[in-house]
Amino acid sequence: MFPDIFRKLARGPQIVMLKDAAIISAFTGISPGYLVVDAGAGSGFLAIYMGNLVRPDGRVVSYERRHDFASLAERNVKKASMEKYVMIKNKDIFEGIDEKDVDVITLDLMEPWKAVEHAKGALKEGGFLVSYVPSVEQFRQFVRECEKHGLKHEQTVECTIREMVLKEQGTRPQIKGLMHTGYITFVRKP
Repeated sequence: MFPDIFRKLARGPQIVMLKDAAIISAFTGISPGYLVVDAGAGSGFLAIYMGNLVRPDGRVVSYERRHDFASLAERNVKKASMEKYVMIKNKDIFEGIDEKDVDVITLDLMEPWKAVEHAKGALKEGGFLVSYVPSVEQFRQFVRECEKHGLKHEQTVECTIREMVLKEQGTRPQIKGLMHTGYITFVRKP
């Protein structure tokens, strides 16, 4: 189930699911006025979600190295009427982060550890660096790299959703659900 803002958007690459986006925003406190850098824009869903949270005076800058994905994300930002709050940058975050004093950086990348050094330089004190990856090996490598750079691992979580079935004969969890989509790792700049 998607809120109206997402129903009209085109999907290309895999997106960060809303259940996971909600955990990211809840655990980092993304709020109006925040500067957020996102990497791996894909279809732009996470950037649009966060843009909705940082307005009216915040901004989300989403890096995407693939031109076709960056174009799709830009079209989706326009469809969602979020261009005042979300900017898509066709740039590889592994080459550097232009923004400084960033509140939150999210990395939806296969090798997020390659962005850690640049992320540390861009984050403000107390800022969050968040990685979203599908495997334990990836989040372990990410945490190890963060620790090498003096960033503090707060926690790694996984979010699953199972609806409840309500019937006269009894109430029970649904047999199927929206289970594992990714591991979400939160680290902070001390």
